[in-house]
Amino acid sequence: MALPIKKEKLNRAFFLLSIIIIIILAVLLFQKKFRLYFKNTPFSLKLIRVIGSTDNLKGPAGAAFGKRNNVYIVDSGNSRILKFNIKGGYIRQWGIEGKATGEFLAPLFAAVNQKSREIYIVDSGNSRIQVFKPDGNFVSEFGISKNSKRMLVQPTFVGFAHDKIYVANSGSANVMIYLKNGQFYERKGNSSIQGGAEAVNAVPDSSNGGSSQNSSGNAGKKNANNAGANSAGNNAPAPAQAVSPVILKKPVSIAFSKKYIYISDYKLSKILVFNRQFDYIGSIGTPGETGYQLYHPVGIVYKNGYLYVANYGRSILTVFKLDNGYNVIKTYNFGTPGIGRDNFNHESNIAVSLNGKYLAVADTNNNRILIYRIFGAK
Repeated sequence: MALPIKKEKLNRAFFLLSIIIIIILAVLLFQKKFRLYFKNTPFSLKLIRVIGSTDNLKGPAGAAFGKRNNVYIVDSGNSRILKFNIKGGYIRQWGIEGKATGEFLAPLFAAVNQKSREIYIVDSGNSRIQVFKPDGNFVSEFGISKNSKRMLVQPTFVGFAHDKIYVANSGSANVMIYLKNGQFYERKGNSSIQGGAEAVNAVPDSSNGGSSQNSSGNAGKKNANNAGANSAGNNAPAPAQAVSPVILKKPVSIAFSKKYIYISDYKLSKILVFNRQFDYIGSIGTPGETGYQLYHPVGIVYKNGYLYVANYGRSILTVFKLDNGYNVIKTYNFGTPGIGRDNFNHESNIAVSLNGKYLAVADTNNNRILIYRIFGAK
């Protein structure tokens, strides 16, 4: 009798093992299809969260992603910084209006140093950069100087690249560069910017009044087709020509790729492109108020080959897909002006999470922060 019982147990074990193997194979197949789906999905943005409707935000000018995709909000009108988790849950806040350390006057931008986890706040009204721990404790400040050539004047951006700290010194129409400890390193003004040897003409964006998509995920597929058609026509690379030194008018934001530095110039209504030596390469976008043109752009971010632009003057978000760092091969518009859920009302600054999954938009005049899920940007 023992033998049949042993055989029955063995058959049961083989049956359970077969079920486990089938489940594992099904999961692996599902994951593969899941990855292929998102790899091949058209580029699009889907609004997943609105922060600020119950938090009395007043003219928020910026947002930054920290560890675990926590979101730091620059509540400019209330001179404070608020911290939320990615689900919109409130964590903490700090700051009041004033000139002392830890106080703000018209703060405009926040950036998280991913190495130190410290939060850098552009305290524009006090013409300085303040540095804080993630819990809001003050660390240091820099940018104030008796030397006019090293003095910040109404800065609007701070960011990190190439082991340096870059500040858009908007009030003086130049870019200030600092070492990691905040010590002044170099100023890049109009007299120090030259046309690079590899300079080429910028690839203009389409200005034929192509349809602008809204912020929903479904609209991405339609616009991707339109963008593809434009890239074969108006977005075709322009022939290379000599480039004259550029004159900065009002630099307000900076973005970085491995090879290039991008500067959003509010008055020029263009994105200026430089190499790492700050030689001028060309520009992205053409000024205007139709199609994919730029009108008073503010915040910009580069991620995974896409340049995201807060097209402030038009209250839309314009995204350029780039080849080789500056050639525009596709262009997208998201959103329309207004006060509804899928509208913008003069959005100021934007941020992309470190993992490239989320986009935060400071919808300034609607007094809120919009969080989007990014699809198809790999």
